[in-house]
Amino acid sequence: MYMKSENRLRALGAKKHRDWLIQSIHAHLAPVLIKQGFEVAPLVHGGPVDREFELSFPSWGRLIRVRESGVDLVEIQLATHRRAAFRINVGVAPRKGLMTPAGHRSAEDVPVHSLNEYFETHARPWLRPALRALRLEPLGAWFSAWHWPHRSPTQDDYERLAFRVAGFVPELELALRESRPGPHVRRVLIPRPMPAAK
Repeated sequence: MYMKSENRLRALGAKKHRDWLIQSIHAHLAPVLIKQGFEVAPLVHGGPVDREFELSFPSWGRLIRVRESGVDLVEIQLATHRRAAFRINVGVAPRKGLMTPAGHRSAEDVPVHSLNEYFETHARPWLRPALRALRLEPLGAWFSAWHWPHRSPTQDDYERLAFRVAGFVPELELALRESRPGPHVRRVLIPRPMPAAK
């Protein structure tokens, strides 16, 4: 009985922290992206979607901006298992769209992870060389509220986090416009075979 109530309290605490994170992203990060010309554009799924995927890639966290050279895509990805952490994935889809395993998708409907090249944020760039040497580089990639040991983060900690990450938008712009990574942005290359023409 004691373990169930302790787990329930822990789950309620995690939900509260994730809610604070989401509120802070809405208040500080999303307006900066919208000011850069992005607009919210939820991804349309062709079939059933895993619940954890929906929680990690919320509809409000996908933004697009149409330019002559292509369609800029931004996805705010929340950490799995309802942890209060996030990262940002960005990429440029060709104006004519993209062929995916599910068929042709318009540029506005392409998920960032379907691109051969995209960029993702990295919260702790000073750790990247050591993590890369240890083959642990994905660690440290998520933005989360820093706090002292034995003290939970407060709502103000999440506000400061979102405000700080909003300051990295120029790095995202550099990645989108010039395909150049920055201190908090790393390039991800995924070679994909081209589908056979029919």
